[in-house]
Amino acid sequence: MSWRILALVVTAVMTAEILIFLPSIARFRVVYLEQLVESGTLAALALDATPDNMVTDEVKRTLLNNARVDAVVLVERDKPKRALMNVEPRHDMPGFNLMERSAVGLIWDALSAMTYDGSRYIRVGGYSMRLPSAMVWIVADELPMRIAMYGYAVRILVLSVIIAVFTAVLLYLGLRWLVIRPLQGLSTDMTAFRRAPEAVGTGRPATRRNDEIGVVDREFQNLQRELRASLRQKSRLAEIGAATNKINHDLRNMLSTARLLSDRLARSGDERTRVLAPTILNTIDRAARLASDAIEYVRDQPPPRLSKVDLADLIDEAGIALQEQGEDSNPNLVRAWLNEVGEGQSILADRDLLYRVFVNLGRNAFEAGASTVTVRSQAGGAYLLIDVTDNGPGVPPAVATQLFQPFATGGRAGGAGLGLAIARDLVRAHGGDIALTQTGASGTNFRFTLPLGDN
Repeated sequence: MSWRILALVVTAVMTAEILIFLPSIARFRVVYLEQLVESGTLAALALDATPDNMVTDEVKRTLLNNARVDAVVLVERDKPKRALMNVEPRHDMPGFNLMERSAVGLIWDALSAMTYDGSRYIRVGGYSMRLPSAMVWIVADELPMRIAMYGYAVRILVLSVIIAVFTAVLLYLGLRWLVIRPLQGLSTDMTAFRRAPEAVGTGRPATRRNDEIGVVDREFQNLQRELRASLRQKSRLAEIGAATNKINHDLRNMLSTARLLSDRLARSGDERTRVLAPTILNTIDRAARLASDAIEYVRDQPPPRLSKVDLADLIDEAGIALQEQGEDSNPNLVRAWLNEVGEGQSILADRDLLYRVFVNLGRNAFEAGASTVTVRSQAGGAYLLIDVTDNGPGVPPAVATQLFQPFATGGRAGGAGLGLAIARDLVRAHGGDIALTQTGASGTNFRFTLPLGDN
């Protein structure tokens, strides 16, 4: 990148120098011709010192040679024409009137003169500072002027190269110090972070620059620290999840044994023991569900396997499971699960995952104190809106803000606070989302969305 910048700067400076050179070489030619007009005028004025405005051929050649012209003619109003000529002007000679040429024309004349090869005579007209009222025409060989223009162009070229190289080197050093080196350090940190995102950083101090590069460098270092901390936390959670999986397996085996023993206690002849048996069974069930929810939350969920699902049938199945769970925990507790989704309503979804969403929402509602849960659906553009409404006591304001965060139980005993978090993950895996839309003393409503797709 550094060498490309150097080459780019040299090219830019040389291009600018070329653009400056064109009017410069045109100006050089004009000044050269104006000097010839002035010197020719001075030579012609020598005729005024003679009685008959005539000089010898030798004097004429001397005057024209000193003026570096081959002919000069002064045309002044109310005065006779004065002329010195070694070469007679001809109409086939290129003619230039310095007073009538535009800037573009002067540049074109200069380039044309430089591209011509060999000697040729040109006629040039202009005004002299010595005789502002006289028109002066000269005839001169263009070759000496062309040689002088070549020399001027070479000097300009050498000076341009020196300026371009000097400017490029200064800019190169400045860019390397201010831009390239910081970017190289930043790219080194990025590469190291990509290879080992959880490793300790290079310890490079943060820059104190307040420009864009300084802001990027500081923000990247902050991002590195935050990501490393997050990755380390996720690694620990993954390790905890693996350990929990093993513990959960053993715990479920132990709880199964404890449940069998509790069933025997329920058939015991001791009335006091029979009274305690349901409490023991409920405690065992809560412990098993807590362990299952925890391992379910930390486990990576596979992508949904979409198929056409009869929504009303699925909701009825979830309601039966919830009512059976209620009878197991308390046979005297009545749980009403109302399915108001019309028959024939189908949707593309993973039936098992969607079943768990309804079970988690229903179980949360019943355990919070609701006796009735109603499920409704309606179309909302490209999504199907599903409302799960209960008649429970509502969600406390302090709990509503963190309702979908894992392990947020809201003070309810016996729960892990993972039901709603798992439900949200399962809905989002389908491309929808879930939210608490209404809560109060008359009940709570959860709404989740599912893409309709092509049913």
